[in-house]
Amino acid sequence: MIKYLPLLFLIACGIDREIPELTTEESETVQEYEPMETLHHVQLSDEDEPGKPLILALQFVERSSKEPLTNQKVHFYHADLDGESRPSAPGDETTARLNGAAITDSLGRILLKTTLPGDYGSSADNRHIHTTVFGAKPEAYDIHFRQYTGWMGRNFIEGSDQHFLADLKKDESGNLISLLTIEVKLHSKK
Repeated sequence: MIKYLPLLFLIACGIDREIPELTTEESETVQEYEPMETLHHVQLSDEDEPGKPLILALQFVERSSKEPLTNQKVHFYHADLDGESRPSAPGDETTARLNGAAITDSLGRILLKTTLPGDYGSSADNRHIHTTVFGAKPEAYDIHFRQYTGWMGRNFIEGSDQHFLADLKKDESGNLISLLTIEVKLHSKK
């Protein structure tokens, strides 16, 4: 039994990379985001960007009341497939090559289109998108991906109220899709 413990440990800590198909209900929900005005959409990468296409149907709500954050500016940025931010202003990650902003609609929604981020820095399985919610305290929130987050990362995320774990699904075209609600703390409009 002892000789099998390392194998059991690896299995228990392994990442399930299986990405299921969207359900009909999830697909219909994502489709509800498409007709929103362009001010509620953000495209961080073009079609030529290497990597898997990723679509996030996001809703931002105030943590304590669960009320939607309306007309809220949100900035997103992430590393590319190689795990590089390539900021336009050296040392300022917020100016990453893959970045953009949108304004939430009357239901607190934003549709984000990009590619799946690469592993960031020296760690593997830590792909995430940085999210800045202007006027929130704190302003920084991160979106991680269950299928690309290791056991230690999941434990960290579960203990944080500024990190969110998106469960990826795929549509009939093979795009990665996630529907995610981000609860923002102590929101105060400016």
